[in-house]
Amino acid sequence: MIKKLPNIICWFRIILVPFILLFLLDSPVTAAMSLQTRFLVSGLIFAVAIASDAVDGRIARKFNAVSNFGKFLDPIADKLLVLGVLCAFVEIGFVSCVPVLLILAREFMITGLRLGAMSKGEVVAANWWGKVKTICQGISIGVFFVFGAFISQGTTLEAIAADMFIPNILFWLVSIYTVISVIPYYMACRKYLKD
Repeated sequence: MIKKLPNIICWFRIILVPFILLFLLDSPVTAAMSLQTRFLVSGLIFAVAIASDAVDGRIARKFNAVSNFGKFLDPIADKLLVLGVLCAFVEIGFVSCVPVLLILAREFMITGLRLGAMSKGEVVAANWWGKVKTICQGISIGVFFVFGAFISQGTTLEAIAADMFIPNILFWLVSIYTVISVIPYYMACRKYLKD
């Protein structure tokens, strides 16, 4: 059972994504809640999800439960979590679509590199650049939730979005680092792309 636990935690992280979006976006379920409460609840669920990323990796290494499927599933879970929340932020007007598209393009490139390696029988796990990228993205998204739940004085989405200057500066820096982090993956995988 312990060997399967890291992958179960990855699936758990994926399952949490719709619940984050449920509270973050307008829905009949959240109609009676204040915006600040919605951001607090969705932010707490996001915090649990992002923390699970560290937990599954630690368990996999400690109990030698690293698997090729886990190496593939873990980055997918991270991408669904981060990109799901970022798309919701674009929808509610917190961020521009430009840095989100940069991050999305980076993720497509990494996935392409991984598929190229898989076609040669190799599984490329996340490296330290990717892990730092995930941590930085988690922190920057967390800052948006904190501003939405505690710091913003707004009572409408438009008013709250107007208070998001500092989170947006941080997010742009993180998106630039995210794009740069593709370079080590390319260097490691280019031998698989010679065909």
